[in-house]
Amino acid sequence: MYDISDTIAAVATPLGESGIGIIRISGPEAYEVGAKVFRPKGKQGIKEYKDRTIHFGTIVDEGGEEIDEVLVLIMKEPHSYTAENILEIQCHGGRQPIASILQLVLRNGARLAEPGEFTQRAFLNGRIDLAQAEAIMDIIQAKSRQGLSAAVSQLEGKLSKLVRKMRTDLTDLITRLEVTVDYPEEDLEDIVVRDMIGALTEMKEKIRIMLAQSVKGRIIRDGVTVAIVGAPNAGKSSLLNYLLSEERAIVTDIPGTTRDILEEWVSIQGIPFQLVDTAGIRETIDVVETIGVTKAREYLERADIVLVVVDRSKALTKEDKCLLQSVKGKQVALVLNKIDLADGIKHEELSEFSYPLILVSAKNGEGMEELEQFLVDRSLQGGMNGYDVLITNTRHIELVRQSLAALERAEETIKKGMPLDFAIIDIREAWDLLGSITGDTIHDDIVGEIFNRFCLGK
Repeated sequence: MYDISDTIAAVATPLGESGIGIIRISGPEAYEVGAKVFRPKGKQGIKEYKDRTIHFGTIVDEGGEEIDEVLVLIMKEPHSYTAENILEIQCHGGRQPIASILQLVLRNGARLAEPGEFTQRAFLNGRIDLAQAEAIMDIIQAKSRQGLSAAVSQLEGKLSKLVRKMRTDLTDLITRLEVTVDYPEEDLEDIVVRDMIGALTEMKEKIRIMLAQSVKGRIIRDGVTVAIVGAPNAGKSSLLNYLLSEERAIVTDIPGTTRDILEEWVSIQGIPFQLVDTAGIRETIDVVETIGVTKAREYLERADIVLVVVDRSKALTKEDKCLLQSVKGKQVALVLNKIDLADGIKHEELSEFSYPLILVSAKNGEGMEELEQFLVDRSLQGGMNGYDVLITNTRHIELVRQSLAALERAEETIKKGMPLDFAIIDIREAWDLLGSITGDTIHDDIVGEIFNRFCLGK
């Protein structure tokens, strides 16, 4: 188990020059530690301050030297982020004042917090469950408006409520089965078995819907990787720049200008896309360009969607044809670029490739709306309308998938007329697995692993 009896402290803002820096202190001795380092401008001391109040003063070291003018924020238990006494010191943003104040706080009774320990204490103190805790990191790392909305929904407890309702229903099933097993003389088995099959079928359907929606959830949380590939000077970098609405990649008429991989995020209709501008794929003796081509092929393998960019003003090259052959089996669009120029491609050569054709001009923007819509449509089959609770977390998805498998085993056991005790074991497993989502049934080592992924100060 975890010891939450001591007082922890950490920097809660990014290091570097900024308008403000925050040192957060949480624990039973938070105000005692604060009183040792904070000199208020008023007559009252920290221990007399009311909950949720802000006070002006200075931070003073052991020798009486003033370090910085600060604001001190008071949040008393249990109405704080950690459900403990919290004191936040808001100082000028900068490495020196932040580091000096933190070291002073640590010398006066606090210890440096572990990554995610503030949120972990909120979980351990019962203010939030594990799913809500994970949602906090998803909010911080959200790559799109829809990803943010899904994370906020999870933080509000919508997923937790759904999971707990399902666990309550499973508890009811287990209870009814146990009554049947414990009291065989009542001759209830035939009635219970019929009801049980129907209940399990209904529960499985709910879980299948959750898993179906999770595909979309993963996309809006983690994004879609789009590899932009093609021969040198096909217009890959111009395409990237247009989608980003900025001159991110260097564009020249010299083949092989892009030698490294450029990765940029863009949100299209609320969906995060990681656009990867690769080096032009071709045979080359240039050592640096060869490395870029190798990297391009690696990204090609990992990409969710591949945009093969071809210069429409020229005939298909041998390299173009080899590239189009190599991406078979993936989500591909053949992007015919430079439609603002005369058509030089032989369209009968394209007939052997069954990829969707998108005609664009990365120079003037013609056809780019169609390209963006293609990316959205291929990413989210069926759209994003009408979802309420969305599973986005890989851990949650796997737990739900395992719970479905357990319920399927239970149903099969009942249908085969096997002892109901076996079905109870499988339903209990599903109950436990769902409980791991909220942290109601989970091992301490897994909890520790989850919070270790958090940033320091959160």
